[in-house]
Formats: sequence, C-alpha cells, structure tokens
Amino acid sequence: MESNLLAKRIREIMRKKNMTQQQLSTLLGISQPAVSLYLQGRMPPADVLYQIAQLDNTNVEWLLTGQEMGTPVVKEKTAVYGDQYVLLKLWDRLPSSIQKDLLNLMRHVLEI
Repeated sequence: MESNLLAKRIREIMRKKNMTQQQLSTLLGISQPAVSLYLQGRMPPADVLYQIAQLDNTNVEWLLTGQEMGTPVVKEKTAVYGDQYVLLKLWDRLPSSIQKDLLNLMRHVLEI
C-alpha cells in the first residue's frame, strides 16, 4: 500500500466534508500535527483509520487500497455516519450541563 494514496484518500474525505486539518483533528480527538503527518504519508493507528472511514460512510479497506470491501450491510434505514456522525462525536465531548441546555433549546426551537 502506498502511503501517499492513503493520504490522498484522507484529503478527499476532508474536501468532501469541507474540513480543515484542525477541524478533523478536533473531531478525531488527536492533534493537528498528527493529521498533518497522516496527510504526508504516515500511517494512522487503526482506530483513527476507522473514524476517518466512518466520516465518509466508507470502510478502512477503501482508505488503504482504494477498493470497496463489497456491499456494506447497514441495518438502519439510513446510515448515520456523515454529518450526523460528526455531530454525535462533538455532542459526546460536551459537558452534560451544556448537553441539557442545548437539548432544551432545540426542543424550544422545534416546539416539541
């Protein structure tokens, strides 16, 4: 596997999601210099590869080889990986008091 092709596929996902290195690093819970190293060809750890693949509703095999692993089996009616996945990851990092306040605000705005 050529590391520059992996870096190219990571850049492609970032471009699709309109993400900067800093935004990706925040989402993944890693440093921006680590993202920079991955974009220069360093191999990310398996858990980071998995998280990056989920951002684009793809799999680690595609990141590593450029080929899909066959048809993924998704049990949900729609996949919750793209922007929804990003929101859930960010939500999990918020303190519970802020989560509660945001939930109340969303309910108020949507009048639920």
